[in-house]
Amino acid sequence: MKKSLLIAGAALAIASLSFTACNKKAAKASESQKVVRINFQTGSLCGAPVHIAWKMGFFDEELAKIGQKAEFVQVVEGGATLAELIGSGKVDAGYGLYATQLQAMENGLPISYTSGIHIGCTKYYVRGDSPINSVADLRGKKIGVPGLADSSVMNLKRKLMDVGIGVTADNNEVEFVAYSSADLAIALNNGAVDAIGAHDPIATKGELAYGFKKILDTGTDEKFVKEYCCQQFVTHKLLKENPEGAAAVTRALQKASAFVEAEPRQTAQIQIENNLVAGDLDFNAKLLDELNFIPSHSLGKKTFSDAARQLQTAGILKSSTDIDKFVERGYIDLPDVPDGYTYDSATKTYSEIRGSRV
Repeated sequence: MKKSLLIAGAALAIASLSFTACNKKAAKASESQKVVRINFQTGSLCGAPVHIAWKMGFFDEELAKIGQKAEFVQVVEGGATLAELIGSGKVDAGYGLYATQLQAMENGLPISYTSGIHIGCTKYYVRGDSPINSVADLRGKKIGVPGLADSSVMNLKRKLMDVGIGVTADNNEVEFVAYSSADLAIALNNGAVDAIGAHDPIATKGELAYGFKKILDTGTDEKFVKEYCCQQFVTHKLLKENPEGAAAVTRALQKASAFVEAEPRQTAQIQIENNLVAGDLDFNAKLLDELNFIPSHSLGKKTFSDAARQLQTAGILKSSTDIDKFVERGYIDLPDVPDGYTYDSATKTYSEIRGSRV
């Protein structure tokens, strides 16, 4: 009897040691598994591709193919900016308004863009009773924006240059004033500014609530209708240490973008159900349907190049910057990444878009 107990005890101890060893091995494997940290924001309809790639598992699927996984880092208005999160090494890849980061990239922000994701989410308004009817009427006016380095400023400066209004340090004929996104419509309605630039859904909500007059829409304007406002980026650290992960998250976001283009209502529902964007389903779905979410690496790169060249003329980028080299570093081709994808709702299948669309 004692012998049996000793044998059983020994077996239990061996099993326990084996289990502990397995757990240590699993923990070690988990620790060694490469993780790609991806930024996201709430409250923004045009953040839909990241929301979809996250909640429908596109990031997980693409990264799992190469034995990696995704983690998600939230960018909160009023908290650390996306550039600060990148600079502190807390974000490896993500998506956002590319023009907002151009000056930071020139000053050393270590990211490169890999694909255009969507077109048209920024709109510019004046009060309904304003004598201003177009961008050409903005000389000498005060314009409210979400931030002085925001893409709404960069885009409008480029458009103002086209109509002969000065935006350089030596000849500045407009004034930009920063407000929180939620306060922009109130500032315009109260007369604190003459015009505002805002991103959806805040832009359209302000228009409907106060009867604002739209003077520029990047989704329909001839200058911007083929330019990508929001683009996919990866950090230089990720490119150097994990290029396969950089390619995987780019493919995932391209696929998610193609899904949003084909299924705006389902996208809006997923955003609302996961508390990523508030609002009415019909309203949100309609706005998503109006935006162009067909992804393109080639058109994204052309957007980046065209904007950089014009913003250098405006004095926003330094005159000493070699724009060709800036574009070469700032917008890269990744192996195993197509120009984009399309999604067929009927067959639930994706098709690669190969070749340049420029």
